[in-house]
Amino acid sequence: MGETTTILFVTSNQGKIAEAKEALRPYGIDIESYNPIPEIDEIQSSDLVVVAADKLMKAASNSNLSSSILGVMVEDAGFFLDEYEGFPGVYSSYVHKTLGISGVLRSLKGIENRNASFRCVIGIHIDGENFFFEGTCNGIVSDEIRGKNGFGYDPIFIPNEGDGRTFAEMKLEEKEIFSHRAKALKAFVSFLEEWKQSPTSNHGNGS
Repeated sequence: MGETTTILFVTSNQGKIAEAKEALRPYGIDIESYNPIPEIDEIQSSDLVVVAADKLMKAASNSNLSSSILGVMVEDAGFFLDEYEGFPGVYSSYVHKTLGISGVLRSLKGIENRNASFRCVIGIHIDGENFFFEGTCNGIVSDEIRGKNGFGYDPIFIPNEGDGRTFAEMKLEEKEIFSHRAKALKAFVSFLEEWKQSPTSNHGNGS
């Protein structure tokens, strides 16, 4: 992709924006934060895809895209604990605000099953169509809070593919190797490379 294109990311979370920028920069895609007015109300659902689809529909209908903007992107992600049958999952943000990661660690004290995963669904609206991409990172919950980087549950999550450090102990470029968000974005990039070459795409060769 020779030229730089811009995608509007519907989030005010600077950590998510930084990760998306890092993941998509090598492909000539820039990410800008976008906060629609009125603010999007998030529905309650046990399915990340359902939540992402609803957000994307609302974001696309509230956006006025210029020719320099490739599309609008939303994300729904969650932290899933095997011991609690996936909870907090879609309620991860609420649990983080109320219990915090210290509360999560207290709830797992003495429990052997510390398996967990980060899951992410990214929805992107391009040329009047909606596309969805998923990414998962499996790991375990640490015994203590470790590291000062990242955000959310990063200080207590150790990815299976890593070297024993939590996400919060890694630099951003290291986290990108395993991140659920990076995996979803890579799936999007693979799709975009094919889509740009499609003769039916407005962004195809010769357009």
